[in-house]
Amino acid sequence: MNIIDTHVHSSFSFDADNTPREMIERALELGVSSMTFTDHIDIAHYYGSFSKQSELMPRGAKEILSLRDEYKDRINIGFGAEISGFMHVPELSRKLIREFNFDYIIGAVHEVRNYEDFYYLNYNEINPNEILRLYFDEMLEMVQFADIDCIAHLTYPLRYITGDYKIQVDLNEYTDIIQEIFKTAAGRDLALEINTSGLRKAGFECLFPALEHVSLFKECGGSIITIGSDAHKTADIAANFKQATEVAEAAGFKQIAYFEKRKPIFVSI
Repeated sequence: MNIIDTHVHSSFSFDADNTPREMIERALELGVSSMTFTDHIDIAHYYGSFSKQSELMPRGAKEILSLRDEYKDRINIGFGAEISGFMHVPELSRKLIREFNFDYIIGAVHEVRNYEDFYYLNYNEINPNEILRLYFDEMLEMVQFADIDCIAHLTYPLRYITGDYKIQVDLNEYTDIIQEIFKTAAGRDLALEINTSGLRKAGFECLFPALEHVSLFKECGGSIITIGSDAHKTADIAANFKQATEVAEAAGFKQIAYFEKRKPIFVSI
């Protein structure tokens, strides 16, 4: 099995533990052939004092690009970003993309307008279905207009709604808009990420997204799949990739991709 991890965070993300060098050394131990750093850019908070992203991203870019050259004969290293809230401040999103010349941009929705990050919400006090409606609306907007390469962790809010609050949600209620998201993504040649971090979430323990939605992506014309651990520490690099690969194959995909200079490179599963 080709081990290609397209979604990892380093200490240049405010919520991650290990340096880029530590992440690379562990990836080599695991036999990873390609790994892409996708440290956080949360657009609405880029200049905030808490996450310090405006300080971390330039430093991270310099170090990761240096390490890419140092390790080029041992592992392929990509320089990317996980951009959340792209359409909240689109002019800043576009400015940062021009500035950093990323290999790969994952588009994420970690919060919706007028609400805090999903992590901080109390789902006993707000309607989870309302949050999900807003979430998929913003994801569709992102897929329509944002300069991204891949849709991150499609069913991400369930990490908290179901994983933490044990509230069960019927995603069939959102099939129409998910189909619209997927058809729009397919029309733009955007990838869908199979994110394995949900399997490591106690009380949830599912991929983001599961087989049902990976198969639907294929049915809607989607042709590019990536697999990402969403690792924030060395212990989670390439974690649960066997399950993710099996889901990709079951959905009818024969290849997975990573990106260089914003273009997909395909590798057989």
